[in-house]
Amino acid sequence: MKHFQFSKSTSCDRRTALREWGGALGGIVLITLLLVGLFATFLYLGRNMPSVIPPHMDDGEEVNPSPMRLAYMLLGFFSSFFVAWWATRAAGRGRTQWAFLIGYAGGTLLWQSMGECAWHFSIVQEDFLTCFPHIEGSSALFLFIVCAILLAYCYHRRAFSWGVWAFVLSFVGNWWGHFFLIGSYPLVSGLVDEDVWFRTIGAIAGGLTTVLALLLWRYGARTQKARLCSILMFYFGIGMIVTGVAGL
Repeated sequence: MKHFQFSKSTSCDRRTALREWGGALGGIVLITLLLVGLFATFLYLGRNMPSVIPPHMDDGEEVNPSPMRLAYMLLGFFSSFFVAWWATRAAGRGRTQWAFLIGYAGGTLLWQSMGECAWHFSIVQEDFLTCFPHIEGSSALFLFIVCAILLAYCYHRRAFSWGVWAFVLSFVGNWWGHFFLIGSYPLVSGLVDEDVWFRTIGAIAGGLTTVLALLLWRYGARTQKARLCSILMFYFGIGMIVTGVAGL
């Protein structure tokens, strides 16, 4: 099944564009706020609880292995795959935009579990560190490359349903934004101040991503699914600008 069709074509009419942008971008922002708020609530509830393991430094950052972070990690990991199944069901019923938003929620839950939580539960041994990968850091460079190749292969083989593609693109988009900002800094740490680098790379990479998303949507997207992918790309581009420039 072809989910993404990009080629030179005319854009959709204004009413369709407004409906898609309002529904997709508004839904993405609302889902993000809800999941970030839920995550923050878990962390707040666990702020005074004893750590699951002794706090230490991992990849240059101090971990925060609270019991409530562990609970959210497990909740987000397992529920994300249920949500991916739900997105597939919605896509099978022809509810393209609804499946897209459900898939986005599932991918974001998986990112919160793996990217925001898992690496906090590294275990310090006497001579070495046993840890979950810090996938938003520079140490995950080869893992990111391997996953990108696998994703390209799955796209070529048309391996996923539309709901699962929305799930995967949500996770990869979150990973891309964080990795590009945070994981790239060690390469220039001896030349540029950290805050300057985040602002610069956030503005440049985020700006280019945003412009490319708008160009794809306006001149290349032939289907609703392709337009939704462009809108998701636009959201992540804006997110990189806000995160990098504003330092959030």
